[in-house]
Amino acid sequence: MRERQMGATTGQATGPLATVLRMLADEAPASELAAVLDLAGPHRSPAADAARVRELLDRTARREHEGQALYETAEDLTSLRPGDEVLAAIVDRARTLLACDSSYIALVDPETGDAFMRVTAGTRTEALQRVRQAPGFGVGGYVIQTGRPLATSDYLHDPRIHHDPDVASAVAADDVVSIAGVPMAAGGTVIGALFAADRHRRTFDQDEIALLASLAAHAAIVIENARLFERVQADSADLRAANARLREHRETLERAGRAHEQLMPMALRQAGLDEFATTVAALLDAHVTLVAGDGAVLAEASGSSSGAPGCEVAVRAGPETFGVLRVHRDTPLDEGDARIVERAAQTAALLLLTRRRTEAVAREQLAALVTDLVAGADPGVLERRAARLGVLAPDLLHCVVVAVCDAVPRRALLAAAADLAEPDDGIAGEHAGLAVLVVPGADPGAAARRVAAALTTATGAPVTTGADGPRTGAECLHDVHDLHPGAARGARLLATLGRTGQGAAVDELGVLGSLLADVAPDRVATLLDRCVGPLVDYDREHGTPLVATMRAYFAHDRNPPATARDLGVHVNTVYQRIARIDTVLGDDDWRSAAGGLQTQVVLGFLDLLGPR
Repeated sequence: MRERQMGATTGQATGPLATVLRMLADEAPASELAAVLDLAGPHRSPAADAARVRELLDRTARREHEGQALYETAEDLTSLRPGDEVLAAIVDRARTLLACDSSYIALVDPETGDAFMRVTAGTRTEALQRVRQAPGFGVGGYVIQTGRPLATSDYLHDPRIHHDPDVASAVAADDVVSIAGVPMAAGGTVIGALFAADRHRRTFDQDEIALLASLAAHAAIVIENARLFERVQADSADLRAANARLREHRETLERAGRAHEQLMPMALRQAGLDEFATTVAALLDAHVTLVAGDGAVLAEASGSSSGAPGCEVAVRAGPETFGVLRVHRDTPLDEGDARIVERAAQTAALLLLTRRRTEAVAREQLAALVTDLVAGADPGVLERRAARLGVLAPDLLHCVVVAVCDAVPRRALLAAAADLAEPDDGIAGEHAGLAVLVVPGADPGAAARRVAAALTTATGAPVTTGADGPRTGAECLHDVHDLHPGAARGARLLATLGRTGQGAAVDELGVLGSLLADVAPDRVATLLDRCVGPLVDYDREHGTPLVATMRAYFAHDRNPPATARDLGVHVNTVYQRIARIDTVLGDDDWRSAAGGLQTQVVLGFLDLLGPR
């Protein structure tokens, strides 16, 4: 019985049915099976079942193909390729799986809400690739605004679609007829849309829309991941930048700390300015110059780099500015270098302030020494003080110079005198309101004139000086007390005689310089005008030598013949000039015993005054 059934079955598997079975085994298309069904006759029902099996197999194969495409798309999500490359792969797969002419992705502009093309595949015109669609317009505007898919078989004539003329023109230029679009959402927000388009009428079925939606979901993940990745990269870049700034700041602080460790001890131990400049040059590898307020270079040093423009920082302590610190280097100074320069300027200010205070103390000690020398203090004590201060070398000749200037404040004159004396190891101080200097030199007259010229230049006003000496440094310890009065008398006398801004030794002033301690300038002028003034005026107006004749007459004890021989003239000429002198002066009292003494004193003043 079983054999008969099998034989019957086998016998039945002939004709159209057998053909259907073979076509099914060969995986023939369903369309070919349908043609055979028309010839099946009494076997049409089994053949139709075979056709449905073929359709199920085709659908299963298509689902497997779609699933493989989705799997490959998911793999792309885990790749290291840029986001646009993955999106391009997605639109390519959508175009392939849906067998459509073109496919593209549009994203939402977060600022305007417009949809703009991001990636395209299969488009023909640039106009379509540059499309920007306002919300609610076109398939993309509808999908993005509603979050629902939309498919049309006739885009340009579908009444459901609001058309933007520019977008419609771009679609027409690309010959697009049918379009299907699905939303791309991330976190509940629509961020774009995925489209499939054909250049002929086509109805997209639900399976195709579902496949497009699956690809759209993958595309949304890609975009969201790209955004997250960009955010992570930006945050990482910010962290790296912050770490770099922190590292740079730490290095700056460490460098500044090292510089502080080297600079501050220099201020505490009162290092020299040359050592300071050398240290700063090494710290910055630069050329360093410390300049005083008057432009004088106080110290200078070079590192291995120099010459290029750098920076200049004021050297200031409180409200007072001492000068500037200049730093020149081939490479620009960074923030750390700038801080080192600022610290260096502060250190320089401390060094200069300390040096000035030290100099002020030393200057006060030297001034006190001068005061005690003039006062005649104990020579033993003075010797020890001079040795400690390094002045008044025992075997070196010195002169005592007294300076007078009513046009300059006393402190300014004393400061200028100290500045002048110190470079030559001299000393300067004050006694009875006058500046007193003890300076190296063997010629008191030359010393007086040198000091007068230098102080006049330094103060800007004529300074008059008198000098006496010289004495060795050892002798000065007890002789300054005796030399000072003559030098002071000479300075006052020159000022009285109107020779301000000049200098002279007391010996150069003759007997008047030794005798006159204080003479009022107005009394000298009155005496000159009364005794010889008319004679001086006559000589100036007539070119006569009457004053010279008077001076020679007294020089030769009123002896006319001797006077004539001295002047190289005949004795009668001398008598004629004497008579003329009597006439000019109005009497001959100038030749009497009392009048002659007064006249000779006046002639002494006239000699000290010089040419009138």
